[in-house]
Amino acid sequence: MIVFFSYDDFLEKAREFHGCASPGLMIGASMVELALHTMGRTQHYHALCESCRDLPDAVQLLTPCTVGNGRLHMFDLGRFALTLYRVQGGRGVRVHLDMAKTAGWPHIRRWAMGEERGDEKDLVRLEHEIRRAGISILSASAVQLKGVFLEESPREAMVACISCGEAHPVGMGPLCRACAGHSPYMPHLPAVRMLGKA
Repeated sequence: MIVFFSYDDFLEKAREFHGCASPGLMIGASMVELALHTMGRTQHYHALCESCRDLPDAVQLLTPCTVGNGRLHMFDLGRFALTLYRVQGGRGVRVHLDMAKTAGWPHIRRWAMGEERGDEKDLVRLEHEIRRAGISILSASAVQLKGVFLEESPREAMVACISCGEAHPVGMGPLCRACAGHSPYMPHLPAVRMLGKA
């Protein structure tokens, strides 16, 4: 989590972290702000993003919830929404982009519907609308999460794969997922020569 002194400071860090200050990241920042304000002061909470695009990076920039520490969960429902919740009890706040509230914001509405593909001027107008709209285009509601999201994952015992020798969770069996046929890579590529090695 990074502390920002201004919105422009946030946008600069967003560009460094995300590659650009995308509209989704900008709206996501307002969503996090509303969720934190609604939830009240708490130190230990998790986040759930219903979209894998833009929102997880807003959460990682503005909260202590990251993929690496296991406190950021992605459950891709294809909706532009996020939830901050307490693991103890599972109560939280879900914030979503409310289409009914975008009527006065034509560029935001077109972006949300996947229609905003204009030129540079349209992007500037969209960014201006996002800044002006702030949290006014969002809705928040109390939610109760299912038990599966409330369990802190203990570190699973590991075992060496009988095929490749790499460590993997023992619950997967004697073969790692890659050797069991679930690798994202094409098989049988030539070995990569390490730099500096003859």
